[in-house]
Amino acid sequence: MKRSKRLSPVVVIAAKDTEAALIKVGTANVAWLADKEQLDDLHRYRSEYLDRFRRGDTLVMTAQKVLELRSFLVHLDQAIEAQTQQVKARYATLARHRVLWQQASSKEQAMQSLVGRYQDEEFKQESRQEQLDNDERNTSQWLRRSR
Repeated sequence: MKRSKRLSPVVVIAAKDTEAALIKVGTANVAWLADKEQLDDLHRYRSEYLDRFRRGDTLVMTAQKVLELRSFLVHLDQAIEAQTQQVKARYATLARHRVLWQQASSKEQAMQSLVGRYQDEEFKQESRQEQLDNDERNTSQWLRRSR
């Protein structure tokens, strides 16, 4: 069996590994984007809430309302910080999956290149053998004619 044919299963496995790694990149990217959008929503909500508060009559606000507002903003800031950490973790996961995909893709390309080289060598060898066979046939025909 030719070397290029023997390596075909390895190339198929490398291609499947690359595809699986790419799927993981896609999944990690979707998760990162969803978390990032949620973080953006929290920032937007905080900004809108403060704008509404500033537009209201702050002089009439009771001390209890101010304390409640402050407590709410502290909780909102904590949620924003937690979501920021989640976004960073998701991005790190995404980056890790990208590296793994790039490695798998490089391995697949290397295997395909190797198979291509083997196929070229096999083609050249077959061409040489065919040429030798033709030369031998022509030589034997010439020898028979010249007798």
